[in-house]
Amino acid sequence: MIRLEDIKAGSLIQGLEPGEVVRIVTSEPIGENALTVYYKKSDGKVLERLIYRTDEINLSLAVSSRPWSFEAPGAEFKLAVEAKRIGQSPASISISPVY
Repeated sequence: MIRLEDIKAGSLIQGLEPGEVVRIVTSEPIGENALTVYYKKSDGKVLERLIYRTDEINLSLAVSSRPWSFEAPGAEFKLAVEAKRIGQSPASISISPVY
């Protein structure tokens, strides 16, 4: 659950569109219990919606993540590259380790 006050430009929100995470373009408060949000869907469409305090229960802040990251230790990367290099070298060439 996310509060209306926490919905800001650039936020990724789940629950405005069924089964989709949308990015908030901008928002305008309408009193204490309502908010007009302008958001962009994954297909690029920009839409507008009036949400109320009662809608907070259906909304949640989505976390942006990538299918890959650069958080692995460098030693493991070197090991993988060396294994790949050895696997691609012809059997007639002598293999020397890379440090």
